[in-house]
Amino acid sequence: MVAELLAPPHMEERMVLVTAGSNAGNYIIAKTFITPGDYVFIPEMTYPQIHILLRSVNARMVPVAGDQDGMRPDLLREALEKSSDGRSKLLYIIPHGDNPTGITLSEDRMREIYSLACEYDFLIVEDDPYYFLQYDKQVRSSFLSLDTEGRVIRVDTFSKTIGAGVRLGYITADQPFVKKLMIQHALIMSHASPFSQVVTSELLSSLGREGYIEMNKNNAMKYKQLRDMALQAATKHLTGLCEWRKPDGMFLWLKVLRLEDVTEMVIQRCFKRGLFIVPGCEFLIDSTQPSPYIRVSFSMISQDSVDKGFQILAEAIQEELKKAAPEI
Repeated sequence: MVAELLAPPHMEERMVLVTAGSNAGNYIIAKTFITPGDYVFIPEMTYPQIHILLRSVNARMVPVAGDQDGMRPDLLREALEKSSDGRSKLLYIIPHGDNPTGITLSEDRMREIYSLACEYDFLIVEDDPYYFLQYDKQVRSSFLSLDTEGRVIRVDTFSKTIGAGVRLGYITADQPFVKKLMIQHALIMSHASPFSQVVTSELLSSLGREGYIEMNKNNAMKYKQLRDMALQAATKHLTGLCEWRKPDGMFLWLKVLRLEDVTEMVIQRCFKRGLFIVPGCEFLIDSTQPSPYIRVSFSMISQDSVDKGFQILAEAIQEELKKAAPEI
């Protein structure tokens, strides 16, 4: 599937390792390739599990800020220059439908980042669970598609296509890397669940390549409808209170205007009213730092629930702004 969809260079020199989902895959990669003290470059806002994972192997995490198009290559270069003691090891990135921002990197930006990987000699861990959840403009390229030097380790999962419960994913990388990963994988868990592997294999055999792609297109259409429903409700209730962009993936990333931090508001005003959203601080390396951002998941919403949810959020923001008025 990887070879047919992404067409990476010299695929015959690569191998695939089946894992118990993408989190397990990322952990195995970190345990295999990171020595305590190595620099790992990550988006300034990223999946919190990665912070926990990298701390567990004593990596030095270096956050790199982005813009509306994702991680900025110029700021990545600056970070690399400041960390130029030979310990730059990995870049971790979610290229399509990023968690939490919903951004999909353009091929041009991928090429810029990949060029830096070649220049500064580090590996790219491409964690791509939302590849099939690009809604308005498909970017079929990936870092693996551009990988002429064998420095990309791609992590895929079936959790967003077949179902989270199967706990099954796979790593694609050059053979020497995969052989090292296999040793670490065997030490940690022997192998992914045989039951999940058999069920998934039978389903994929039954669907075939075209059937699997069609299934994902249908799933993407359903999620796109939910995304558009969330955008409509946000426009109705949050215009003038928040800024956002049209996302891929499963999350709407809101920036609350005129508030430096929303953590207390989310906990004290939203949670207590039954609205469960994630404050932006949770996606920072230091979660005690202030953040005006909120991540909203739209993967399981209904028209009534999203309308009510954004109404609660709007009321909470207005109350917080009134409270903060003397200080603004």
